[in-house]
Amino acid sequence: MKKKLAIIPVALLLVYGGVATAEKTGKCPISGKAANPKISIEVNGAAVGFCCNNCKKSYSKTIADAGPGKCQYSGKASKKGTQLIHESSQLVSFCCKNCAGKYAKANKFAAGKTSAKCPISGKAVNPKCSINVNGSKVGFCCGNCLKTYSKKLAAKADTGKCPISGKAANAATQVVHTKREAKYFCCNNCKAKYAKANFAKK
Repeated sequence: MKKKLAIIPVALLLVYGGVATAEKTGKCPISGKAANPKISIEVNGAAVGFCCNNCKKSYSKTIADAGPGKCQYSGKASKKGTQLIHESSQLVSFCCKNCAGKYAKANKFAAGKTSAKCPISGKAVNPKCSINVNGSKVGFCCGNCLKTYSKKLAAKADTGKCPISGKAANAATQVVHTKREAKYFCCNNCKAKYAKANFAKK
């Protein structure tokens, strides 16, 4: 079973390179402002909109993109026009602060400023209601918005072992590690196959 994210002290949690995770709420995940439907990126099978191109560029910098290679289904050369972004999250805990620091450095976590507006409601954030992902803090206006955000993360369960030392992890050090990867395919049929396998609602 997937573990639910709890409201825990900010210092114990690590937003993806300073950018909040994708929210399909009509709000820009960077600024919290109303999104422009003409400025968007396809993430996990749905369009994520931004208020402006600058926010879209900031978000794009958090995507690991090696460019088109070979299609994982057909083995043929992939085409650039078939790109989709796969975002996934994992709960991770460590045995000590040193290991947490090594993990953050290895995965290029970058501490960013606390979001000024709730990414769900667009309202001012409550300093006591926040979550950190990949090194930066995301604030929310209330516990309900935090729960909504956490649910959308759909993070994989914590293994309970430190990924650096292999020792038993301290639950108090738990962080959220979110990855975004660009995927390419040889055709739209293969793209649809991948989307169905990974993003279809169950």
